[in-house]
Amino acid sequence: MSIRRYERPLTVKAAVDFLINEEGCATVLAGGTDLIADVRAGREAGLVVDIKHIPELNEIRWEKDGALILGSCVIVQRIAGDAAIRGRYRALSDAAENLGSYQVRCRATIAGNLGNASPCADNAPALLVLNAQVRVASPQGCRETALNGFIRDVKQTVLKRGEIITALIIPPRPPRLRSAFYKIKRVRGHDMALVNAAGAYDPDNREFSLAIGSAACTPVLVRGLEGICPPGSAADAVGDRLAERALADISPIDDVRASAQYRRDMTALLCRRLARTLMEADGPPANGIMQTGGAGG
Repeated sequence: MSIRRYERPLTVKAAVDFLINEEGCATVLAGGTDLIADVRAGREAGLVVDIKHIPELNEIRWEKDGALILGSCVIVQRIAGDAAIRGRYRALSDAAENLGSYQVRCRATIAGNLGNASPCADNAPALLVLNAQVRVASPQGCRETALNGFIRDVKQTVLKRGEIITALIIPPRPPRLRSAFYKIKRVRGHDMALVNAAGAYDPDNREFSLAIGSAACTPVLVRGLEGICPPGSAADAVGDRLAERALADISPIDDVRASAQYRRDMTALLCRRLARTLMEADGPPANGIMQTGGAGG
């Protein structure tokens, strides 16, 4: 990659101004884990705008109404190690803990993992089932948009020229909400997901949310889950219904890491695992990781 110019603004407005006024290619630098890979691949960058020194983008804050604000430059390891997040939103904590290696987690940022728009982004399913919103700064001001629909395709988001993610917002959620995350990968240690999945369950209203990653061109928030868990439902029956809905929404491909059929089979397995975890247990599993070949039904 050819980097012509580097800027390190200290305010969001300055960052937006650098981006909108650049006539050529401009790249936002937060954690830099994807940027480093692009440098090695020889992609043209032009202007690099380093936003990680903007104070407000590095904040984790709980609002009085219970909303959680995650600044876009908060590193993934902070989320993995935050006791309050782990206690309230276990799916997000486990997803962060299972992203890459420790060294990568200490550089990668929560928003960078989404802005890269990878179908297998580990944080995306967890944030989707928690109804996360994306706060965006632009030359026209700030706006918020649902994470569901923010990623449009592989490496494509709804961000326009001069726009940057400033925060992710998890709105107030039901007080007894349970959530869990699972990831299937080829090898122990850091590896991309063959399939990942997150679920959230409100036992008071018997409502489920489910999201699947690495099984379509974008992470998928599964539709049509209203009434999927009527009173008296057994976890296995709910898991079967979740799997049916998920398989109707995903469109996996064959690639060098796994076949489409394997991804479909593992999606169904994870749906059943999530239903049992969230409906029968007092809390989510100690670890959301599952290796290929070692995952039981």
